[in-house]
Amino acid sequence: MKNKIIKSNLVYEANHGWLRSRHIFSFAEYFDAENSGFWNMRVFNDDYIAWNSGFWLHPHSNMEILTILLDGEITHGDNLWNKKTIKAWDLQTMSAGTWILHSEENLSDDETHLFQIWFTPLHLWNKPNYRDFKVYLVKNKLNLFASNNKDDVIWYLDSDVNVYRWLFEIGHSFDYQIKKRRGLFLYVNKWELEIDWEILKAWDQIRYTAGWTYNFISKTDSDFVVIDVKI
Repeated sequence: MKNKIIKSNLVYEANHGWLRSRHIFSFAEYFDAENSGFWNMRVFNDDYIAWNSGFWLHPHSNMEILTILLDGEITHGDNLWNKKTIKAWDLQTMSAGTWILHSEENLSDDETHLFQIWFTPLHLWNKPNYRDFKVYLVKNKLNLFASNNKDDVIWYLDSDVNVYRWLFEIGHSFDYQIKKRRGLFLYVNKWELEIDWEILKAWDQIRYTAGWTYNFISKTDSDFVVIDVKI
């Protein structure tokens, strides 16, 4: 797979009235055989959910599902008797395992904005589970959310990934080295970021697999998600 910078105007956008979503990879009615995921990351949806609506009860199995709340709130319910409302900046993880039935509803009076990301698991048919966490982000620092390294993260995912959210102030510069047999996916949530003289704006993305070191410069205050995967 070649290194790619994908601008926001090339991303599929769905509008169902109650839901507006950017499908970064093939999902639901959008199918592209050449865009079915980035190694073990199979889904990345940038969702805007209208008030008093949401995803009603539906099943999953054998998938690690991560939800990052950006604005608003979402109420989770499932057949494991979990019922919880999480708010902006919170993190939710769900291991579908053998089978889980869940709903994600916006019961507030405002629109909810979230990322929902799916990963293929290292082990099939695990016992399903659900967790949520209050996240405190540190500016100008790698904020590691989820990983399969149990010692370093807020929550363990049964998938060979490292998920970061970065909030950088204007002018902040950093280098990121992609290790051998790893891939890097970056998605800009807000504002502008420069990577090796290429300007990325909101909703742009990169997919890199070469084992190089890349320089990032925050052209404005910026907010983005970085996902390191095994290739």
